Amino acid sequence: MILNTKLFQESANKILIAAELDKTAANLEIVTKDNILYLNVTNKEYYVSVKYNIETSEDFRAVVDASLFLNLIYGISSETFEIIIKDNYILVKAGKSNYKLAMIYENDEIMTLPVLRLLNKTVEMTVDKDILHSILNINSKEIAKAKKALVRSEAQTLCYIDQNGAFTFTDSACLNSFTLEKPIKLLVNDRVIKLFKLFNTNPTLSFGYDLATNGTTKAKLVLETENIYLAALINCEDRLLDRIQKPYNATKRYFAATYPSNFVISTNVLSAAIARLMLFSKNSGESTAQVIPATFIFKGDEIIIQDKQNNTEIVVVENEDSYLVDNYSMTLNLIDLKTILDSYKNEHVTINCGNSQAVVITKQNISHLLPEMLSTSRD
Repeated sequence: MILNTKLFQESANKILIAAELDKTAANLEIVTKDNILYLNVTNKEYYVSVKYNIETSEDFRAVVDASLFLNLIYGISSETFEIIIKDNYILVKAGKSNYKLAMIYENDEIMTLPVLRLLNKTVEMTVDKDILHSILNINSKEIAKAKKALVRSEAQTLCYIDQNGAFTFTDSACLNSFTLEKPIKLLVNDRVIKLFKLFNTNPTLSFGYDLATNGTTKAKLVLETENIYLAALINCEDRLLDRIQKPYNATKRYFAATYPSNFVISTNVLSAAIARLMLFSKNSGESTAQVIPATFIFKGDEIIIQDKQNNTEIVVVENEDSYLVDNYSMTLNLIDLKTILDSYKNEHVTINCGNSQAVVITKQNISHLLPEMLSTSRD
């Protein structure tokens, strides 16, 4: 079977994302049906299939090491390449080069990859790819923080998604507001969220519960376009949905509140100032890996930032409509604040604070809640 290298590499890059996400998804099934070649990988949690159109119908089925095959194809520079099944291996011919990849067998038969399907759909709708990408780029950072924390709850490692947005929380919380076509409640972990990267066009989202062989029901999420199929088992137990509702509802109240101070500031300027202060704290031996406290003091249109060693940065609020409570001070964790600011990239953000409880940072449809810390004395 002769394939166009450049076009096939696009499909190979897609399936490689899923294959390298989990070592148990290390086996790649290459199979044809009619004029379509399918690249399939799976683990116990998700199943991903990428379609590639071929000119003529051929019978072909092999299971090989996913990373080896896909990275090999990605490195080919010839215009076309050929794959041939020969004995118990496949032969890849590219230009004058030849490569042999052993096929993977199970009980003397070529391994069969189980397909994950959703049989009982309760919800089906189209989802904007930009929504998936925003969950990937924004909410997944909160989950990453939770996974690094020494103490965390199961709910903090999941992203809650409903028809109004996506919510994640650890020491800070993030609400990514958007609107879906239909009501839905999902709890998705970071591995499944990373697979949202697969979609460059708007997929159909399906959700429902299927009966497992042991008599329990399993929640399943399916995202599908013309060329990509993703099915994943997700944990939507009532106990977890209930545990996430309290912080979710509390956070929404904070976002809707009116604050004594409101201002717009450059993320680049503030983030750079924080980065310079963090250099001293990281070398002092006084901070943990998760916490670097600093005090923020408001003076006119300036914010004075001081760390525990009295190193000082001053940043200026830019917009004319800003209002700051003079001499108000608060202590924030610089690590959490910088992580939030960096997620906005080269943008200005609006900051609301001054109630001695929390800081709300917003940009368009993204809102972060960062609690104030107890004040710490400085030398």
